[in-house]
Amino acid sequence: MTVLLRSSEVEDLMDLETAMAVLEEIYVDQANGEVNAIPPLRLMDRGIRLVAGGLGRPDRVGIRLSPTGGDAVALIYEMSSGRLLSIMNYPFSELRIAATVGLALDRLTGPDVRSAALIGSGRLAPSLLQAATGLRPIERVRVYSRSAERREAFARQASRDFGIEVAAVSDPLEALAEADIVLVSTNSPEPALRGEWLRPGQPVFGCGRPNEFDDETYLRSGMIVVSSKNHELGYYDTQLDRPLIRLSLENRIVWDDVMELGQLVAREGPPPGLEDDIAVFRESQGGYSDVALASFAYEQAVSKGRGQDIVLD
Repeated sequence: MTVLLRSSEVEDLMDLETAMAVLEEIYVDQANGEVNAIPPLRLMDRGIRLVAGGLGRPDRVGIRLSPTGGDAVALIYEMSSGRLLSIMNYPFSELRIAATVGLALDRLTGPDVRSAALIGSGRLAPSLLQAATGLRPIERVRVYSRSAERREAFARQASRDFGIEVAAVSDPLEALAEADIVLVSTNSPEPALRGEWLRPGQPVFGCGRPNEFDDETYLRSGMIVVSSKNHELGYYDTQLDRPLIRLSLENRIVWDDVMELGQLVAREGPPPGLEDDIAVFRESQGGYSDVALASFAYEQAVSKGRGQDIVLD
């Protein structure tokens, strides 16, 4: 039997804290080689995005389809039997980003972070603020994006949503000037963050295109962390510059020194030297982490008697 789940039947089953707890276990499994990370795909001339992945524990494999402007759907299978467990209207894409960045932020920053720079004011930017404000006592944010109208509107809305001071600025350097952390989410065709703007001890967290950090951002960093190396290597847009991959191919960055988030999550205590170094984290666009959240939501929904049983054969 397959369970059909609407968004309204699952969206109340997870908050940021719960999603982080679910993903923390999955990233420990990643460190132990127990997840299958498949690079995301774009279908139909970028109209549909597909992510997939497998989890050795809890015996799940699945995909998430996200059409541009439409509702995302997750299919969750039991790996050992091949049984389709659930077809779910999937509402957790932005929460997944917040939870993933939250895990990295929790391990790469101290407890006294109070200010943030945000570069980008698009659809995913609130997820970065959700992670930052959910993990640290953020009091003020300075946001920069190319459109003055959009960054002003974003600042007003974010101030209301998060209950903190969010102000738009006209220069990215102004945003970074007094920021304890830097958050980046853009679809810019050019790098949105330049390493020369950063100061030692100012960590960077991004969830946009792989070209949003310039070469210098990586070359100045003492620690580079990605949520998945396979995702970074297999990014679907091969025409787009990918500085991290290019620099590793040029032997200017040692690829083996780039960490996966699972390695960071599984280690005991924070990495040394963070107060003097630049740490860079890139969220690499879902897959097995979406499967983990959908699988958790499925189990919780079934335990509460939600959903509609359907027969496909």
